[in-house]
Amino acid sequence: AVWLSGKRAIAFATTMLSMLSLALLVLGVDAHPMAPTCHGFGGLGSSCVAATPGDSGKRRGSAFGSTTLAVKVDVPGCSLKPCWLQGIRVGVDETNSVDSPAKVGIYLSDGRLAATSQVLEMPTSLQDHTWFFFPFFGYDKELHTLAEQDHVWLVFNTEATVKLTYHNAASSEDATRTVSEDFAQAFATQRDWELEPGRRQWAGLFRSLRVQLDVGDISVLPGSGLPLILEAPHGGRMTFGWPQRVSGVLNSDQNTDLFTEELRTDLTRRCGRSPPAVILRVDRQGIDGNRATGNGTHTRAGELCTQQSNSECCCHLADLNDMEQAINLNDVYHTLLAEQVAQGNGALLVPIHATGKHRVEVGVRLSASNLNEGAQLSPPSLAQCCSSKSSLRAVAGDVTEAVWGASSLGALLKAKRPDMEVIPSPQLRCPDATICPDSSYSSLFMGGYNLKIHVSSSQPGVQLELPQVMRGFGSDPPTVETAAVKQVGAALAAFLNAHFSETCEADVNFGLACVHGQAVYGTCVCLTGYAGVNCDNCADGYLLVNGQCMRLVVLSPPDGVTQKYGSAFTTTSSGKRYLYTRKFTTQLSECGAGCLPLNISLRVRCDSDQCHNDLNDASYTVGVALYDATGQRLCDGTTGQRAPQAETDWWLQVPLQGCPLLQSTQTQHDSVYLSMWTSKWLKLRWEQEPAVSARSRGL
Repeated sequence: AVWLSGKRAIAFATTMLSMLSLALLVLGVDAHPMAPTCHGFGGLGSSCVAATPGDSGKRRGSAFGSTTLAVKVDVPGCSLKPCWLQGIRVGVDETNSVDSPAKVGIYLSDGRLAATSQVLEMPTSLQDHTWFFFPFFGYDKELHTLAEQDHVWLVFNTEATVKLTYHNAASSEDATRTVSEDFAQAFATQRDWELEPGRRQWAGLFRSLRVQLDVGDISVLPGSGLPLILEAPHGGRMTFGWPQRVSGVLNSDQNTDLFTEELRTDLTRRCGRSPPAVILRVDRQGIDGNRATGNGTHTRAGELCTQQSNSECCCHLADLNDMEQAINLNDVYHTLLAEQVAQGNGALLVPIHATGKHRVEVGVRLSASNLNEGAQLSPPSLAQCCSSKSSLRAVAGDVTEAVWGASSLGALLKAKRPDMEVIPSPQLRCPDATICPDSSYSSLFMGGYNLKIHVSSSQPGVQLELPQVMRGFGSDPPTVETAAVKQVGAALAAFLNAHFSETCEADVNFGLACVHGQAVYGTCVCLTGYAGVNCDNCADGYLLVNGQCMRLVVLSPPDGVTQKYGSAFTTTSSGKRYLYTRKFTTQLSECGAGCLPLNISLRVRCDSDQCHNDLNDASYTVGVALYDATGQRLCDGTTGQRAPQAETDWWLQVPLQGCPLLQSTQTQHDSVYLSMWTSKWLKLRWEQEPAVSARSRGL
């Protein structure tokens, strides 16, 4: 691919050469960046890419510890269609000798913080000036500028003093803003850098830090020699500015973008080298990156879309201009993927996809009927029927072992996650339950268009279809299952060891410490009172709450007390609201460092045929509050309709919000007051003849 820079977006043309798409993109100053595009020191596009931190005019300077540096950078083309943040490069001087923790962020022109990076250690022992790249990972890296011609602020902060590269700036407007502030306090959610009065001059000269920003609709995460290539064509999240297609599957493969990012990180740790990864960041509603380039009927080469893989093309949209933009993006995506495949020189291509089935499917370009045919032979074999069709034919002439043998990816995945159905594998060779009785589904995904066009007798590949549970389907915020990443990473590592002579760490529990627990299939099973990825949180009284660990201490009437039922009214006869309050006097010694109040529960009466009639109404509200012994309100909460139990009394739980920890004193019993009110008459259970101090008051 050749990327040129000009004053205007002039044209986009594509020529198909054999299986490789060669794209020529003329990128204008105000064009929307589809491929990863460089902005900042050096200009825009190719001139930016060519710039080095040691270029002419370089000045060595310090970024003092606990100092924030902010640089203004023009970023056109990210308003009508947002851009995806790829990462920020910071120029590091060759004399830097401090591996200080550092972090970068990006602010919009109106002062809003758009994103921050992870904390990384600055490089040392350099032979020359170098760019240090801070990548942006995660689900929330969409950059939506306020105008098509706009700017952002690239912000850098370091804990200790490091040596960076600068150049002289023409004016105060172009100079880097320098503000002294603690490393932990940097990156406020709102900051007007235009008005920031920080230092801009050194020795009477304005200076500008050499930094660059990459944005685009496609992420290309670099590799470092591992013979494996990851791709996620259906994991995109950007919908704004990309109209919905008229036909085709529109649902994205939820969280496959995150899974691909984390899988790449896991494989890097296991193998000591990184696989490249190509991720399409536009939602599948606007473009299907796993389809041939074309409209609703024909490809650009004039072939029928119905004759393509999955019988459709990428970009059937109602508006011709929208369709042409989607078609251009699909071409760029396939060009960038083809580059990685060509550079991989036979590396294993692994597209990451999603399935609604509760099993893992390994697509090897063999259909259900192919696998059924081979599985019913005695002994089961793919040698005669299917080897020439399989996407693993580059691994072995007879693909039987590679597809469902002991060293197949399916076998390795099953070993890392025994409770998950995996096909094809030694345990499940085919989808037809009459031939392979353990199959839960009669169909399977054989591998899509991208796998089809890139594999050959010298280029292997497999497509992974991951079930919802492994991808964290429906999680909020979006989060993939950590154990699943380790399981797939360990299986791929073992596959590379078996078929590519690699020496990767294939233990599924690699990297887990499990301080207070036991490692089991890529996750730490923690002892009681502990939580966290390595079981290193809590105990000594517990707490944490949402991440578990908490120890529940219930303040309630004594066991065996006589109960009666009665009503909780909404208002008095004069129309005043009732607030029912009960006092609990109790020792909170079980709480250790403190107990976090979670909810107040009311015992709802159910002992007649009129059970629940008073609660089958969505319009009511119940409110609760917690007071300390002095009468100070500590926290409160409300709830709407709750589904009643069938035939017994039940607890109506009302969650409390924003409570402080309750702590026991060494000198006296602690008193708390529990209060409730209701907007609807309720039938509740009451304790018969409680102690005078504990009796409820209706105020």
